[in-house]
Amino acid sequence: MREIILDEIKGHPLSLFSDFRRLFAGRVVSAVGDKFFAISIAWWVLSLAGENSKLHLGLVMAVNVIPVVVFGPLLGTMADRYDKRKVMLWADAARAALVFLLAWFLFSGKLTLAWLYALCFAVSAFGPLFESAVAGSLVRLTSLEKLSQAVAADSSVLQISNVIGSALGSVLMAVIGVAGAFVFNAVSYMVSFAAVFSIKKSLAPESGTELSFWSQFKDGISYIFHNKPVLALITAFAAFNFFVGPILIIIPMLVKFTLKAGVAWLAVFETFFALGSTLVSVLLSFKKSYRNIYGWFFVSLLLMGFSFLGLYFTENRYVMCALLLAAGSALGLGNAVALTLFQHTVPEDMKGRFFAVLTTLCYAVLPVTFLLNGVLADKFSPGLSILVNSSAVLALSLIVLALPKIEVKFGN
Repeated sequence: MREIILDEIKGHPLSLFSDFRRLFAGRVVSAVGDKFFAISIAWWVLSLAGENSKLHLGLVMAVNVIPVVVFGPLLGTMADRYDKRKVMLWADAARAALVFLLAWFLFSGKLTLAWLYALCFAVSAFGPLFESAVAGSLVRLTSLEKLSQAVAADSSVLQISNVIGSALGSVLMAVIGVAGAFVFNAVSYMVSFAAVFSIKKSLAPESGTELSFWSQFKDGISYIFHNKPVLALITAFAAFNFFVGPILIIIPMLVKFTLKAGVAWLAVFETFFALGSTLVSVLLSFKKSYRNIYGWFFVSLLLMGFSFLGLYFTENRYVMCALLLAAGSALGLGNAVALTLFQHTVPEDMKGRFFAVLTTLCYAVLPVTFLLNGVLADKFSPGLSILVNSSAVLALSLIVLALPKIEVKFGN
């Protein structure tokens, strides 16, 4: 058994490919900084924004995703046209500078909601550039044979960082405060910059293109919207985000207004949610092949719906932890299997544009759902928001079974 485990570890993409390992490490560090940043912003808004704090939290979350929707496809085209390593470096440098500026405003007592909205918008605008470049680099930093495992490992970055960030977020805030958390996030982007800078594999475009920027952009859009199975799955993915995304603002609302607890319980809940996603993503990073991937996606939606619904019926903190662990597991499963399918399906020279459009479509629904759920929770209760969204996820799970299928061979 020990030898089998060691062989699996030795054959894992993180063991085999040093450049992939460097990118993975840098992404984990910067994502931990992002989690500290998100927790700090949520608590700062809920504590200092007055009577309409729940509505302002929804607005802040919306502002963080609007630039992804507005700029995502254009930035994805840039990631396909230019050296992806340099693209990632530009994105990290810009985000570090902007978050340092945000920390300075808070240190100097000049931070207002208007400045918070503006700077969060600017920071988020560079996210699609970085993520599109990463998505287009995975197969070149690993191999086609190991791509499924690499996708699962890469999708675990966010979950691993969420576990670390959620578990230590309240401690960090207690020690260095909200401004210190902002500084930590800026430094984490610098660490990511150093990790990307150390990548030795060339990530420049393998061949030049005679197409203009706008021609490439339109080709990417055309590929998606004229491929019915791909478009159907992307649409289902976007609907999934619409009904699951509100959990990001519902969790802090449950802690502060339903349980009337402190930031420590926010960290606990966030940790359990992230831990579920992490465990599933890590396990899937050792899975070499898939069968009936739409069945896997159905299971993830069903589990998410029932777990989310359970939060409506209990105020027991420990039961909530178990439900959030299950919900996080469902999220990790759904993300990993869908992204693996896309990585094996989309042509290599179009991945930057494809994943940018995928992110755009998924994120486009978030400002609307954050605003709607912010109003719903503010006027009625967070519980009603949970009931509406969890019921919709359960209905979506049945719809997924009827989608036109993408045929592709996974793994070996």
